[in-house]
Amino acid sequence: MVVGTVNHKQAPVLRRVYEAMTEPKWVMSFGVCASSGGFYDNYATVQGIDRVIPVDVYVPGCPPRPSRCLMASYSSKKRSPANADA
Repeated sequence: MVVGTVNHKQAPVLRRVYEAMTEPKWVMSFGVCASSGGFYDNYATVQGIDRVIPVDVYVPGCPPRPSRCLMASYSSKKRSPANADA
């Protein structure tokens, strides 16, 4: 889960953490700041976490509503390899 603003200094560390994750890798981007950089349009902010790591589920909002967080967790659960036969 990526929650909040990501700056360029954090991006390589986040990429290494993603590469160290075991399979299956699922990434959820919570909120506008993580998904698109939010209203921070400056030299230090990554404009969308998908420029650093691939994102499976986006949760919109600032802050995201609890119902949207639940919907995102359900959609990621449906994509699970354990549910591929269902």
